[in-house]
Order: sequence, then C-alpha cells, then structure tokens
Amino acid sequence: MFIPLCENIRTLTVQAAELVADNQIELCLSILIKRQALLDELALQYQSSPDKNTADTHMFIELIRWIQQEDSINNAKIITLRSQSHENSMNQAKVSRALNHYKNIT
Repeated sequence: MFIPLCENIRTLTVQAAELVADNQIELCLSILIKRQALLDELALQYQSSPDKNTADTHMFIELIRWIQQEDSINNAKIITLRSQSHENSMNQAKVSRALNHYKNIT
C-alpha cells in the first residue's frame, strides 16, 4: 500500500506542475488538495506502521524531498505568473484610462 500511494502522489505532483505551466492555477489547486489528502494518508500509514524498514523510510524521505523541490520550482513559476498578471492588469487599466480620457476630449 505504501508504494502505490507514493506513485499516486508523484503523479499528482507532476500533473500540478503541468497545470502551472499551462496557467491553469484553479485546476492545480484541486490537484494539490487531492495530493495533500494522499500525503496525510501516507504519513498516517508510515507513522502507524509497527515495522518501519529502511527502504520505506528512505522512500518516504526521498518522496518528501522531491515534492519540496518540485513545489519550490512551481512556486517560482506561480510568482512569475502573478507578476505578469498584475502587470497586464496595470497596462489594461492605463489603456482604459487613456480611452476614457480620449472619449472625454472628443
């Protein structure tokens, strides 16, 4: 049960990254919510397992490190997208003001 959960979490992380790349942040959020539920389940399984072997511990730690790395990359992309969106909004507001000003002159 431990390995399939890890694979599902990796799949959801990759899907979230693809959605960020496609600028589909809302869908990304729903994927991340699903991933978090699986992470909670995985953590519960790991903590309640009486016989934690080295392989499971190593897999768990590597998964968490990989997720942190992927999330930091995608977080940087989201910050860039947010900056671009803000800049586009500012430009659109400037154009609207200019058009309104032009309409008032004519």
